[in-house]
Amino acid sequence: MIDPFALISGFVILCISALIAYTVRSLVPAALLIGALVVLASAAAVKFGMFDDFAPLLVIYVNGGLMGGLGGFLFAKKAAERRN
Repeated sequence: MIDPFALISGFVILCISALIAYTVRSLVPAALLIGALVVLASAAAVKFGMFDDFAPLLVIYVNGGLMGGLGGFLFAKKAAERRN
């Protein structure tokens, strides 16, 4: 069973990474920012005792970051098409 903290924080990572991908609109800088966010957030959660192990939380955050980044890029592409 998944920990409620991991579920909620994974969703927050997904939303933040979508926002980053939408605002940056360039693949490499957005991926670097999302990667740094994921690693720092999972390290901070383990350090402050909110989660027991680093690896499962990192996997959850990486999946959320990938899905959010993809969603943000697709939404930015559709928004650009509608503006033109």
